[in-house]
Amino acid sequence: MSMDRRINESLTFIQQGLMGGEMARILVAEDDALLLGAIRDMLELDGYSVCGVTNGVQAMEAIGHFRPELIVTDVVMPEMDGFELYRRVRGESPDTAIPFIFISIRDVAQAVQQVAGNNSTYLRKPFGPEELLETVRKFLE
Repeated sequence: MSMDRRINESLTFIQQGLMGGEMARILVAEDDALLLGAIRDMLELDGYSVCGVTNGVQAMEAIGHFRPELIVTDVVMPEMDGFELYRRVRGESPDTAIPFIFISIRDVAQAVQQVAGNNSTYLRKPFGPEELLETVRKFLE
């Protein structure tokens, strides 16, 4: 196990203790490794447990083990895009209403509304830490 991973797990354990319980779990699917790392850092620093993957196929594999309470996904990714990820999650778990935050460099607000409805939103890249955290909190708190 790498030193960075041990440190990250230790910090997660400490945060859970300080917050008095389990942290909300967020799955982030983003094919840009730098942006994925930045989003993960922002969310973890705000007290969330984060699982990061680089495409929709990996996201589908992670969902069963990680059981996210929120999914943040890029719209355009290799292997499976964010909209297809949404459709598959809903198809496999129609009773589960995991909220989605779609992120894209393009204005996809209308497409998000048509595909995902009210239990989702979108952020246009580039977005700042406060905009991301405010949007996440809207769904989780």
